[in-house]
Amino acid sequence: MSEAQKNARKLDSDLDDLRQGKPARHSVTVNAAFKERLGFREQNKLENTKAKLMVDKLAAWCDNYDVLLLTELTPERVIRFRMSLPFRTGNSSSLSVHWSLINAFFNWCVGMGYSDKNPSPSTKQNPQFAIRYKKPEVVPPTKQQTGKILHTATGRAQLLCQLMRESALALVDAQKFGMSPEDARKFGLSKPERSPRLENGTLIRGNRTKTNERYRVRISSSLAKRLAALGSPAFPGSYCKWREDCYKAFRDAGVQITPHGFRHYRISEWLALGVRVEDVADIVGTSPKEIRKTYRHWIKEAEDQLDGVQRQAWLAQGLDEDGNSGRSYVIHRSSERRTDPRGFD
Repeated sequence: MSEAQKNARKLDSDLDDLRQGKPARHSVTVNAAFKERLGFREQNKLENTKAKLMVDKLAAWCDNYDVLLLTELTPERVIRFRMSLPFRTGNSSSLSVHWSLINAFFNWCVGMGYSDKNPSPSTKQNPQFAIRYKKPEVVPPTKQQTGKILHTATGRAQLLCQLMRESALALVDAQKFGMSPEDARKFGLSKPERSPRLENGTLIRGNRTKTNERYRVRISSSLAKRLAALGSPAFPGSYCKWREDCYKAFRDAGVQITPHGFRHYRISEWLALGVRVEDVADIVGTSPKEIRKTYRHWIKEAEDQLDGVQRQAWLAQGLDEDGNSGRSYVIHRSSERRTDPRGFD
């Protein structure tokens, strides 16, 4: 009898015992494990927003395919569930990030003794199951595009876009501007304690929702006054509601960007103006290494350094700083080949 046949026979026996109310080997249901896992994370002060999202998706899939016990989740079923997920891959880490939560759940079940092994195939032993992606180079929107969006958007959505454009805050942070932790919890927002704080009229301080890194950025006094007029919270509602409002503004303006485009635009704008990488990193709450990696082509000091290297190379060749020598190139008609009289052809 093969291993698969043995497992199938054990599974049938477990299900029969469970239906008859008898104790069964590994008789933990998927839903019971979900509830215990979320409670475990909450007790350990871990963020549950994405974990609950993935738990809900797996629970719905299991209900749809009549999967009751954890032991019914075979590698085949797990991969079929993964294929049903809507998250992007290829040029995005979205699927990889969300799937890591499912893998963590399965590993936790093994640690608790609810499963013999993680049913998700090991990508080291089975590399064909690895989730591969390559993030595209960041291309910030243009000044004309951001201006068109701000001109087209209306109401609170316009102010939210303006806030992201001036501060480089991500949407998940900007939406919580002036919001109390209690209100953030009421709207189901991630990390409610990490809301931006306004100080001295125009200074915004806080910790990023995504990484907990500190940021410190100023906005214009005119924007600060308009935000104050909205009261608190300035942007009530769920994250999904404001994300959709932003995309509506983008569609109305005929511009294809994401809310994060405002962050890319502001950071690249500061760098192009010559603001030091270290200062930009402190302003937006990330590392100088990440700034250099993501926005290298927009860093003025890097561009200036490359120009200096090019000038030194020209001087070493006996040319002036503009690459001019006064000597002309000669074309040999016999070979129709352009040749440099200095020997560099």
